[in-house]
Amino acid sequence: MEAKMYSTPRCGWCERVARILEDKEITVEKIDVSGNKKLIKEMQTAAGEKVTSVPQVIIDGKYVGGYTEVERFLNRI
Repeated sequence: MEAKMYSTPRCGWCERVARILEDKEITVEKIDVSGNKKLIKEMQTAAGEKVTSVPQVIIDGKYVGGYTEVERFLNRI
């Protein structure tokens, strides 16, 4: 499995999500959206809604969500 995580530096929730994904041996591509309107738009397009918080995670091309949603998703697999 592979994940794409939209995040910002010093984001505690982002670090937690990355750790959970790595513990499940899921490769994580971290994308820093700090002040980058193009990447924020990309994140919102991937989410299918105008999300403004991070982390936002895509796993194997499917939008999962933030920390709580990722945790729920991983508990089901």
